[in-house]
Amino acid sequence: MPDMQTRRRAGVIRLLSDLVACPSVNPAGRQSFGPPFGEDRLVALLRDMLESWGAKVQTVEVAPNRPNLVAFWPGEDSSRTLLFEAHGDTVGVEEMDIEPFEPVVRKGRLYGRGACDTKGPMAAVLTAIREVIERRRRPPVNVCFACTADEEFGGAGVRRLIADGFEADAAIVAEPTGLAIVNMSKGAVRWCLRTRGVAAHSATPEKGINAIEHMGHVIARITGPMRSRLHRRSHPLLGHPTVCIGKISGGTQVNVVPAECVIEIDRRMLPGEDRRSARSDLDRELGFLARKIRGFDFSIEETQYYPPLERCPDSHIVRILRRACEKHLGRATLAAETFASDAGFLDEAGIPSVVFGPGCIERAHTTSEWIEVAEVCRAVDVYAAAICHFAEETAEQRSAGRKAAGRGS
Repeated sequence: MPDMQTRRRAGVIRLLSDLVACPSVNPAGRQSFGPPFGEDRLVALLRDMLESWGAKVQTVEVAPNRPNLVAFWPGEDSSRTLLFEAHGDTVGVEEMDIEPFEPVVRKGRLYGRGACDTKGPMAAVLTAIREVIERRRRPPVNVCFACTADEEFGGAGVRRLIADGFEADAAIVAEPTGLAIVNMSKGAVRWCLRTRGVAAHSATPEKGINAIEHMGHVIARITGPMRSRLHRRSHPLLGHPTVCIGKISGGTQVNVVPAECVIEIDRRMLPGEDRRSARSDLDRELGFLARKIRGFDFSIEETQYYPPLERCPDSHIVRILRRACEKHLGRATLAAETFASDAGFLDEAGIPSVVFGPGCIERAHTTSEWIEVAEVCRAVDVYAAAICHFAEETAEQRSAGRKAAGRGS
């Protein structure tokens, strides 16, 4: 008869294969909602499975064919809720050199789009919840699993979850962290910046206003003085805030003075920064150009925002994960990451959050994305232990509170 670890490995491979084989590509601004775009097929798969595990499941449509799913298992202690969150969307599959939705296991690695980011961590979370339920019939505290839409392109799913009034006492966000506990990460704000000019024949360019030339001055200010100022700020673990111009377009044809030019800007924020302080850096440069350049006309639109994350190493949820990691991995590693995630939104909304999961972020979004099956299995132990430790520490805190109240009287 196969032992527990062998059965777990087989179950993890089966579940993760099912998740990867279910396309859930983020449309990233496209208007097409047919396969492989949208999270609806994945949510349908999860709903049927989790209801069969005894969960109360709700879905909410965030956008057409793009639902959130929330599954809830009531605990023996119904006063405390631990949330596990994993986003359902993946990045696109252009230029992949493997079949993105035909999962294959080779040399202990499972390949496919989303295997690492973040269906591998999701499979570990779900396996852990199932194992706890099978051992105890019901978890020691309320356990909630949320599969959110649109993490890869703005976080609309987690923002909707928060706007709908979702509450929990703590959250573990499943992302590939190499089994390190990420209690600190950068945030991100993204803008679309447009310069506007006046079209004219290129034979008489002095009769127009060249929007591309004006954008050249913008780019020079962003990559020069603005970037230099950002580099003078520093965080002991996260380094500097950064700015990157990731996209540019402008003009209609070569013999027309361009009336418009557009760039998209990515600004990574340190803990303590927010969208307003980040915007003020950009406004300073644009104000300088408006005073210097005749006819300088521009507009800015914020397109995405992910708050930074900074959770104290001694906070309750970090302590719980440290105990779980020490027990099952023999170590507990705290890490600070430059990537943004849904954890920043949840933490900002008052749900203490950390990021933890199997897989390496450098393998996410790659043309041959994969994850180590053994690492997913190790994460199962940590997630399951976190549920139990969450209940134990809650009971210990209450006991200490009752004793303190007794001494006070």
